[in-house]
Amino acid sequence: MLRSMDKAQTDSISEAPAASREERAAQDLRMLARAAEIQMEIMEATRTEAVEAPQPGVDYCTRIAVVARSLRLTLLLKEKFAGQRDERRKVAAKREAAQEDWHALRVKLAMLAAAYDVSGDQEEVDRRATEVCERVERPEVAELVEASRAEVAVAALCRRWGYPPNVERWLEMADEAMQELGFLPSEEDDPPEDAPKPRSAAPARRKPPDTG
Repeated sequence: MLRSMDKAQTDSISEAPAASREERAAQDLRMLARAAEIQMEIMEATRTEAVEAPQPGVDYCTRIAVVARSLRLTLLLKEKFAGQRDERRKVAAKREAAQEDWHALRVKLAMLAAAYDVSGDQEEVDRRATEVCERVERPEVAELVEASRAEVAVAALCRRWGYPPNVERWLEMADEAMQELGFLPSEEDDPPEDAPKPRSAAPARRKPPDTG
């Protein structure tokens, strides 16, 4: 329960800055849009005065040119801000998708580790591994994995599929496999919340059963 409370608090803290940045960006864009509207109003008013009631000594062409230059800069700035916001959204979407894929792969490898560890021979390993690969693609399983932490998902699938609930062992084996395959996040990336720390050296793996 304490872990759930800590996680909820951490999530709310991490989401707050992102939400604040998004709100500020939206506010800045609204201000720039309003500034562009005001400059257009000034240009319209200048045109109306120049046509209907010109004042002596006023260079209306210069006045309109100055406002037009200011308007162009405002629009360029607005376009830049909008582009930066769109880019941040794309990066956030890619990072979220990568985290979901990483999480799903970790759970799948943990269940494959369970299938391998309880099998008596290579034929049984192949049969169980095929079953796991088919089962994890089912919508109800994918939904469970997406909505749960790795430990919770693996424990639930072990109960559902009749595997020993050695959750920590299955996840350790999955982490070793992911490290060997190069799927663990690098130090430069922001790792998912439940990502294990890369190991300096993976422990020896259990040898496959000798089928003769």
